[in-house]
Amino acid sequence: MMNRILYTSFWIAGLLVANLANAGPKLDPQTVLKQNYVAFPSVSGTTAPLTIAARFTRPAGIQAPVPAVIIVHGSGGVDERGTLYSQALSSRGLATLEIDMWAARGLDGGLSRPKHVKDTLPDVYAAIDYLKSRQDIDADHIGLIGFSWGGVVAMLMAGEQQTAPLKAMVANYPVCWAYNKVPGYPFTRIAAGRQLMILSGAEDKYDGPDDCEHLVQQLPTDSQSRVTLETLAGATHAFELPRADSLFFDPYAFRGKGGNVPIRYNPEATQHALQLASQFFVSRLSD
Repeated sequence: MMNRILYTSFWIAGLLVANLANAGPKLDPQTVLKQNYVAFPSVSGTTAPLTIAARFTRPAGIQAPVPAVIIVHGSGGVDERGTLYSQALSSRGLATLEIDMWAARGLDGGLSRPKHVKDTLPDVYAAIDYLKSRQDIDADHIGLIGFSWGGVVAMLMAGEQQTAPLKAMVANYPVCWAYNKVPGYPFTRIAAGRQLMILSGAEDKYDGPDDCEHLVQQLPTDSQSRVTLETLAGATHAFELPRADSLFFDPYAFRGKGGNVPIRYNPEATQHALQLASQFFVSRLSD
């Protein structure tokens, strides 16, 4: 069922996001996380495979294989958001794999990025294969969350037939106006057995006020039933970044007219987004 919720104020018990020093969730004292830095090949149309670096995090002390969530960064590259969501998900018993798509390509982030989001989909397929190779991961229960560029990745993967292990995707502020308009960005269905949550900000200047809602309404009825849309009041693009207010230029902002996009840290919306994403993955990856 598609939901559209304007968030006003909500605090997650056990999470505190007040500033950069304590931007992550307060984990249960009994929760111990095991982290490893890993690498795996990704064939992306170049003459030689790229080597994708990633940070793998798993709650320790659980003997059985656990579900996993792939974390896909935005145009700026790996940042605090990956850590924030990884800690929240790991504290709920899920493993995470945060991939770095830019380092292997020698890119700096921002406007130094690939020409098309589809150029980075092979990295996600490689991440899926890596997780499937691990005996401590439940290979039938894999999810994905992405921010901005990574949110677009989630939207595109939602309709892909080849990604059977991907059961649940969360797309944070995924530039809703562009789908089915810009070549190579289709959003016409959600594949069977897959669920998608879109987390959009009411103050996100990439889109108009109702662009995400209208996009979901264009889907076939059976696909609409697999989408949950949450709109967070007072949230800009990248509202989870615990930094000073800033502007950055993107030619895809303002429905493709281009312009300076504001980013303002919103701790209340951040906490709500963490809760929504965590509950979504726990629910969708546990059956």
